[in-house]
Amino acid sequence: MFVPTADTTDSVDSTATTADTASVDSIIANRPTLTVPSLVQIRDILAQLEAPIISALTERLQLATDSSLYSNNGAKLKAFLGAIELADGALGRYAYGKLEYPYVATALAPSPDKTSKSVTFPAGRFHQDSFTGNSNLTAFYLQTLVPLFNSTTAYYYHLDNSTVDPAAIFHADATLLQLLSHRAHIGKIVAETKFAGNVTGYTPLIQAGDDTSIRVLLTNTTQEAGVLAQASTAATSFSNAWVGSGALVSTQFASNLQNAAAKVFRELIDITTEIEIQYLLARFN
Repeated sequence: MFVPTADTTDSVDSTATTADTASVDSIIANRPTLTVPSLVQIRDILAQLEAPIISALTERLQLATDSSLYSNNGAKLKAFLGAIELADGALGRYAYGKLEYPYVATALAPSPDKTSKSVTFPAGRFHQDSFTGNSNLTAFYLQTLVPLFNSTTAYYYHLDNSTVDPAAIFHADATLLQLLSHRAHIGKIVAETKFAGNVTGYTPLIQAGDDTSIRVLLTNTTQEAGVLAQASTAATSFSNAWVGSGALVSTQFASNLQNAAAKVFRELIDITTEIEIQYLLARFN
């Protein structure tokens, strides 16, 4: 179930001063004007993310894992992510228009845009809304993907013969999660591009808050089938490459990767669609 996540980034609570509020409003008012790419261009962008995602998934599948690392609803993983996100934020990873959003350190993400007489958002101009799909991605990762990480061997070699390497595991998790989040949140510019191409069709649905009809208008089942087919092809290519390179893998390696890739891209399609819907519902705010 998708639950909109209110982004607290740069937000001002009831105790904030007028000066603080003015400062945030000034930051928002001075943001750059970002025009979104065409739908054809965006599909090429998404296609470029396919190989990195399958690659990261392949690497993660081949790390020996201790399931207790994810106990307490992934508390250790979340703590690790939070530490990485603080460093990433300092380097500008979550800046306005980057389409990258933190999982844990949510105060680092850009606050929502505000329309005004001087700051308008004509069709085709990106606007920042408050919804992120990261909570849903986290739940999917912990509940669906982690149980698939059952390799008993690892490609890191330790003289003490240990195979489970928590640091390596969490770094691989972080890389994969960040890729999944970025891919999903490109849905924001997909939504803007589709809105720009059919303003008269989307506007009354947005004004009515009709998320069901917006979903119907957004959905392209042919495109979705193509994404799933491409992911399957990529998974086959990566598994063949690993086996061909002499990597020590189980007899189920290829089928395990296919299964995991299918689940990942099916979930990405669903979460991306929800991100698109939430983006459009906030289009005139």
